[in-house]
Amino acid sequence: MKHRQVLTGAPLLALTLALTPACGESREAAMPQTAGGGGLAGALSVGGGGSGGGGAGSGGATTGGLVGTSGASGATGGGAGGNAPTDCAASPASLFCQPLGAMPATIKATGLFPFAPDLSRHAANMLEYVPDPPLWSDGMEKQRFLVLPAGTKIDNGDAKRWAFPVGTLFVKTFFDDSAAAGAPRPIETRLIRATMNGQYEFFVYQWNADSSDATLVVNDIDGDINAEIPVSITIKRVVGGQPFTINGGQPFAHALPSRNACGLCHEQNGMVAQTFIGFDELRLNSKLTPDAPKTQLQTFADAGLFSMPVSAAPATITDTSDDGGRLLRIKRFVFGNCVTCHNGGGQVDLHPDLFVANTVGKPTEAQSVVPPAGWLRVIPGDPSKSVLYVQMQRTMLPPANGASNRLRAMPPVGLADVAVEQTALKDVFDWITALPK
Repeated sequence: MKHRQVLTGAPLLALTLALTPACGESREAAMPQTAGGGGLAGALSVGGGGSGGGGAGSGGATTGGLVGTSGASGATGGGAGGNAPTDCAASPASLFCQPLGAMPATIKATGLFPFAPDLSRHAANMLEYVPDPPLWSDGMEKQRFLVLPAGTKIDNGDAKRWAFPVGTLFVKTFFDDSAAAGAPRPIETRLIRATMNGQYEFFVYQWNADSSDATLVVNDIDGDINAEIPVSITIKRVVGGQPFTINGGQPFAHALPSRNACGLCHEQNGMVAQTFIGFDELRLNSKLTPDAPKTQLQTFADAGLFSMPVSAAPATITDTSDDGGRLLRIKRFVFGNCVTCHNGGGQVDLHPDLFVANTVGKPTEAQSVVPPAGWLRVIPGDPSKSVLYVQMQRTMLPPANGASNRLRAMPPVGLADVAVEQTALKDVFDWITALPK
């Protein structure tokens, strides 16, 4: 699913946002929108405007209220999408009005997606973003939002440890391809909420069969923190004009994570960087769409979301190898999927600048699991005995020196064994094979 967004020079949280395409659209059918593209921008502005469905879409963006106000009447104009009201008189228990209140039992009661199954309509202060590099999750597509409490800013004084205001919400919805005619269907929505002293709470909502609502199934406050829920998903769509499937397009099991599983990666990341993963300088140093005029980082900075100016030279991942970009792709994949835990805060550091030095020819130091004799993290020319590659395969993991325990599949949580990211796996295979012995 491609994402569409328009940000204007509106006050903090009174931003004009073009939303994602309707869930029935395929990736290639979802064309990015720019400012003035018909009535779409106006239709999504907080506080009036939005009535010019065929015009320049200039209304409303600079006159809307903040979170908790009822200036969302412009949702009726201008094409697809539209913003949902955040009227606290009508929905006093919503998270917009009670950001630290008890987590509602259903997603509609949170106020986030009151018009489900139409997930293209939501409150305009839900700021969409796409981290780059992303996390691979069983081939599912995702939609992510940040919701800041009214009148607050992100403290970015420490570039590696942004501090989010108490009550900040991160919202991430996962989609498979099992709706009618293979359209995307929401499977789960994860909410992470910033609380006092840099702590976070984790919640998961499971969507019902017709996508009309979702039920709270993982509750960090009073639920079972170890409960995981298996659900069946189907990944079968067209990407870039080519078929894309997982498990041959047949259903397979995906796990809705427990509180502990969800929190593990974020807390591990917090050992060397900020706890929340995905909304940071490096991952926002990219455009939301190819034709966007600015990076997401600069767009949010211009909108006033940060306490300090952002760096003129934001963090990025680079590589100068003459291999057609293969090692750069590997470093990006490892950063998006492995560095949250393998960050030097207790486990091997696989950050991009150390990845090669800490893997090639190095013995593994996995906790309680020792690989077969002669195996290393990466053996030049031999992927079959390189722990990095074998663990990424997820299957046919050998016993550890004859012991009952085996090399663990990596990442250890959040991924089905049938859902390996094949492009990254092939890159790693080819890179190891090409290394001089």
